[in-house]
Amino acid sequence: MELERLRGDSHWLYTVASIGRWLSICRREKQRPKRPAQIYVNGRFLQQPVTGIQRYGRELLRVWDGLIERREINPNQLKITVLVPRGKLDPPRLRHIEIARVGRLRGQLWTQLELPVCSKDGLLFSPDNLQPLMSPYLGKSVVTVHDLTFRLFPRAHTTAFRILYGLLIPSAIRNASALVTPSEAEKANLLGHYPKAKDRISVVHLGSPPIEASAPRRRPLRQAQMGSPERYILWVGSLISRKNPQGAIDAAAIVNQEIHLPLVIVGTGHRGMKSTRIKLPASDSVQIPERFTPSEELVALYRSAVCLLFPTFYEGFGLPAVEAMAYGCPVITSDIPVMREVCGDAALYCNPNRPEDIADKVKLLAANAEMQIQLRARGLRRAAQFSWERCARETLQVLQKVIREDDAEGSELAPTFST
Repeated sequence: MELERLRGDSHWLYTVASIGRWLSICRREKQRPKRPAQIYVNGRFLQQPVTGIQRYGRELLRVWDGLIERREINPNQLKITVLVPRGKLDPPRLRHIEIARVGRLRGQLWTQLELPVCSKDGLLFSPDNLQPLMSPYLGKSVVTVHDLTFRLFPRAHTTAFRILYGLLIPSAIRNASALVTPSEAEKANLLGHYPKAKDRISVVHLGSPPIEASAPRRRPLRQAQMGSPERYILWVGSLISRKNPQGAIDAAAIVNQEIHLPLVIVGTGHRGMKSTRIKLPASDSVQIPERFTPSEELVALYRSAVCLLFPTFYEGFGLPAVEAMAYGCPVITSDIPVMREVCGDAALYCNPNRPEDIADKVKLLAANAEMQIQLRARGLRRAAQFSWERCARETLQVLQKVIREDDAEGSELAPTFST
């Protein structure tokens, strides 16, 4: 009996000691500060010429940095780091977001081999369509898929570009924890080809310039020095076939048979795209400025143009149209779902396959001052519905959701912060 009593007391004491040790461990764990949730941004876009995707990435960083400055993002709970490879870099001015050069490789070798390893202890966000093939095996990831041009307009791409994107974008769509896309129209395109991604796609519209800085102004002296005419129509964008620069040029030639209204083309080539062979008319109906600064001078062109001519065949969003509306420039664009979604009743719509129809819309607008005033007013109201602040906040909410879901599964990522 005495032996059994001693055994019982020993078991009771062992249980109490075990509970004490467990409580001690819990107390230490509670006292240990949680490390911030870590978001890594694939920053290769900071080494590329600034077009739509690069502007998108830069605006996200600018707004997020401001949210940290205002403590709407608590840096003790969330840390954002931009990872870039070696090489020339054009960094934005950021006070709170670190830009870190990592690895020894460059280009896609860096993206595929070094980026996933350097970002494995956090969430990797890729704002430019592509993510490393290894990312799904090393951690969580979010990708912004801007469009499916490699699939819908394959002939516009070089063979190497088409093969590369044909491998990497479908992999990203299938394997990313979440996807962001800039329009409902593009979401429909994605689901048409990748229906299993339905529950992982979030639509986040891109932004526009601040409307308070967008009121129409007089034609500045600098614009005259660039050689642009007093009255003109404007075309802005990469000189690639899906944006239909030839259709705009042909329409301008038709317009200028009746009225003098030159088309001013502001555009460049695009990496991975086949060179677009543009046939210029013998007349002066098309003008290409020798150079321009993509800020003040482009804004001046928007503000003084009769209209932006944007007869694109396919867009993921159509950023030039939103910029034009924000700067008080009437818009003539293609009658396709994405442009209807973006412009609403603030544009004239044309058939991009018929230069005659494009020209008719230009002549109609050029001859009607009241219509120009009306479209400018509607455009300003429409552009006010898009902002980079909203775009960045909604994108961050997508990243936040993935972090919280990962935390619920037992990850070390810390979950809570507010935007």
